[in-house]
Amino acid sequence: MLTSLNQIDIGQPWPAESEIERLRRYEANKNLFEGYHDLVFGDWVRRLYRDEYNTAVFIITNWAKRLSTLWADLLLGERPRITAGEQKSKEQQQLEKIINDNDFFNVAYEVALDISRYGTGIFKVRYDKRPIIEAVPPSLWFPVVSPDNIKDVQAHVIAWTFEINEKTIFSGQRKRTFLRVEIHEKGKITNKLFELDNGVIKLQLPLATFYPDLPEEQETGIDDFLVIPVHNLMTSDRAYGLDDYQDLDGIIQELEIRLSQISRILDKHADPNMYGPDTALEQDEYGNWYVKGGGKYFPIGQGEEPPGYVTWDGQLEAAFKHIEQLLEQFYALSETSAAAFGQLKSGLAESGTALRRLMMAPLAKVNRIRMRFDSAIKKVLNIASQLDVNLGKGVKLENINIAWNDGLPQDEKEQAEIYSTLVQNGLVSRETALKHLFEFDAETLREELSKIAVEANQEAPALFKVNLQEGEQTGGEE
Repeated sequence: MLTSLNQIDIGQPWPAESEIERLRRYEANKNLFEGYHDLVFGDWVRRLYRDEYNTAVFIITNWAKRLSTLWADLLLGERPRITAGEQKSKEQQQLEKIINDNDFFNVAYEVALDISRYGTGIFKVRYDKRPIIEAVPPSLWFPVVSPDNIKDVQAHVIAWTFEINEKTIFSGQRKRTFLRVEIHEKGKITNKLFELDNGVIKLQLPLATFYPDLPEEQETGIDDFLVIPVHNLMTSDRAYGLDDYQDLDGIIQELEIRLSQISRILDKHADPNMYGPDTALEQDEYGNWYVKGGGKYFPIGQGEEPPGYVTWDGQLEAAFKHIEQLLEQFYALSETSAAAFGQLKSGLAESGTALRRLMMAPLAKVNRIRMRFDSAIKKVLNIASQLDVNLGKGVKLENINIAWNDGLPQDEKEQAEIYSTLVQNGLVSRETALKHLFEFDAETLREELSKIAVEANQEAPALFKVNLQEGEQTGGEE
């Protein structure tokens, strides 16, 4: 992390030395997520390369991508219900407009993927005729913290480089590298443009060089940052979250190498070598001796050995056992289970309750992510509404509530049976049961209760009718 804005000035290296290790890890994790494992795992070359074929068989099992999408799916696969007021209130309409205009849940999904891949995901809010919410790659984010307290963030810097090819006077070309910087402080954004020379900030350029309409300083009117980071697992001595890949690198690499070695063995012995008497050899036009396979008949003379195939016992049972042990370690360290990836043995999850027991560890981790995500989303939507109030004609969102789901498929029959029993035994009201089973809003819930009351009165005997709305009973005279 940076400890001073002076680290973004002429003569300073970019990126700063304190950020290089983090950026390298981000690049490695990006390659793992996208399946370019050969760029990350160097040991596989030595273990899988075959001199005789001048090649290597390398099977990529992209557990990294599957793991990240798992957490994002459990968190946001079932959309949370976000409210800021009654159904037709100005606040709720403002909230729904912001969500719909920004395709907010897909943006949040991207941030959730980054939390898993890099340890930190970044929301950024800006205004361009309307509030805009977007995800920023964490590799472009550089927090500036107090030298005395790593948790005290002074500013958020969003910085990226770009290159321009220019023609020289001798009809050649030269490449120039530029650094564009946004410094987000509470209440304002400062924009800067620099030119880099071999990784060092060479000089500052006017913004009009590439951004003629961009002011050097922008007042936001909001006493908060417009950049909102969301972290994965954090500790007291870290400014960045821990990613999900680092603890699993060795296991994923070993799984891929083991599967690749099994594949190589099977390929090798799918077309085994032959042995036999030298009379089976033939000579080609260049004088080389060879044997044609594929059902050729070899006459066997007195005392000669019959042709045959070289066979080999690869001891693959040990390899498969090793893979099982590696998977067990993978599930333990990643806080998942086989059930989380749909690998369910018959009879293990025949109900929603049974599946939930198998998913205890994954659900605990998702809840940990949700605790950070909940406050971040509320903050993002609140800031977006404030920008719309200051620069547009919006309504400020004060009380934002989020009803989260756990991402597991609902066993509707099991839930209906549970609430039916609770209602019959007088432990919950019919209103509460309907609210939990169908997630009705207040107006729809009232309509449904009225319909149930009407139907119940219609079906009751003429001598004894129940008024479900008033809780009174009427009957014949005694």
